[in-house]
Amino acid sequence: MQNAHRTLGFLAWMAVLAGCASYQNPATGRFESVLIDTSAEAALARLAAAQLQQQLALGPKPPAAYVERVRTLGGRIAAVADRKDVAYRFQVIPDTGVNAFTMFGGDVYVFTGLIEKSTDDELACVLAHEVGHAVARHGVKALQANLGYGILMQAAFQGQPSVATQVIDTAFNLVHNGFSRRDELQADLLAVRYAHRAGYNPEGMITFLQKLQQERGEGPMEAATVYWRTHPLYKDRIALAQAEIARLQGQRAMVRPPLAATGDQTPKEQP
Repeated sequence: MQNAHRTLGFLAWMAVLAGCASYQNPATGRFESVLIDTSAEAALARLAAAQLQQQLALGPKPPAAYVERVRTLGGRIAAVADRKDVAYRFQVIPDTGVNAFTMFGGDVYVFTGLIEKSTDDELACVLAHEVGHAVARHGVKALQANLGYGILMQAAFQGQPSVATQVIDTAFNLVHNGFSRRDELQADLLAVRYAHRAGYNPEGMITFLQKLQQERGEGPMEAATVYWRTHPLYKDRIALAQAEIARLQGQRAMVRPPLAATGDQTPKEQP
């Protein structure tokens, strides 16, 4: 673990010393300034994967059928994703929790508890959500923000704790949570698009979120504390997914077949 921290620190400082580069985000098409480029991200991905694999090797292996299912669905999602400069890898973690997460690069991990509770369409949407995080480089941008903030605080206060640093820490966490909620919503949008492109029913995003909403609950207290949450409210995520599905359906309805040379000349909507 100590060697991993040294390697991570070295990569972080190399990224800072290398300066900013311009990168066109394939999720948005916008150009962004980045400290950690694709090659540095790949190095971080290898480091993180090695550390996680060491931990997973100590526990039970996931069922082969689960691994095959995740990799089959994930492969179809990866094939239609906008980002092509990373290698997407899909792994299964034996855990009863209903969870999934994305590491650096295209490494996606899914818990067996989530696999067991998901239809293929729902699981495809979850994998598409995680792929969306990788496409938009959300993890890398969060790391860059933390690196910049840490360097700034060390320079300003020489590492000495104070009331000022505590106040700034609180403000930073609020801003960071805001970025996290925004990133989750963007990943939801990409999930609907990628699932649709790959031939899965994007309604699976809605039904899966509804399952989480029913299982974990969401009442006035959650709504009142939304600014302290790392994830948006389920009702907001569901509404966003519904709007994106309606938009995609509207695009499909706008497609018209060529008019026949004779007979009925009225354009017909695609089924």
